[in-house]
Amino acid sequence: MNNLNLNNLLFDPNSFFREKSRNDVNFKYPVLITLVIAVIAMVSSFLAMNQFRGLFPSDMSSYFSIATIFFIIVGGLFGTFFYWFLLSGILYAISYVFDSKGSFKRTLEFVGYGFVPQIFSSLIGVVITYWLTTSADFSLQDPQLITENMMETFSNNPLYYTSQTIGILCLLLSAYIWVFALLHARNISIKNATLAVSIPVGLSIVYQVYLFLFTSGSI
Repeated sequence: MNNLNLNNLLFDPNSFFREKSRNDVNFKYPVLITLVIAVIAMVSSFLAMNQFRGLFPSDMSSYFSIATIFFIIVGGLFGTFFYWFLLSGILYAISYVFDSKGSFKRTLEFVGYGFVPQIFSSLIGVVITYWLTTSADFSLQDPQLITENMMETFSNNPLYYTSQTIGILCLLLSAYIWVFALLHARNISIKNATLAVSIPVGLSIVYQVYLFLFTSGSI
C-alpha cells in the first residue's frame, strides 16, 4: 500500500523508507510535497512584492501586477522543483564515493519526502515575513530607503530571529530524513549516508547562519 505515514516519516524514517523500498517508484507524494512548498513560496513572494505596488505610477500598476504574477509563478515553480532535482543529483553523485547502488529515480523520490518539515518552516516564514513587511514604511517613495527601513524592521524584531531559527531546525530535520532516504535509495551504510548528506546541508546551514547574522547586523 503506497501511502504517506507522516508519523513514521518524521520520527522513524528508517522504517518508512524500508517499507517504501518494497514498492515501485512513485512520485505522487514527493511531487505534491514540492508543489505545496512552491505554492507557499509564490504566495510569500506575491505578498512581499505587492507592498511595492504603490511605488509605481497608476498607468504602470496593471503591467507591474501582470509581470509580477508571471515571474512569481514561473520562478516559484521552476525554482522549487529545480532545487529538488539539484539536491537529489548532488546526493546521488556524492554517494558514488561509497560504492553505492540504486537508481536516480529512487533517490529523487526519497529525497522529495525529506522536504516535509520545510512546509512548516515555509508557512511560518510567510506569516512572519508578511507581518514584518507590512510594518515597514512604504511612504518613503525611495526603494533604497524602503529596503533599509525593511532591514531595520526585520533586525529589530525577535520574530525574525524565531523564523530563521525554525528554518534551520526544520532543515536539520530534513537532513535526518535524507540520511535514511539515501541509505535505502542507494544501499549504503548509515555512516556513509550521514557523510553524504552532511556536505550539502552543512554548507547550506553555514550560508544561512552567515546571512542571518549579516542581515541582523550582528557582524
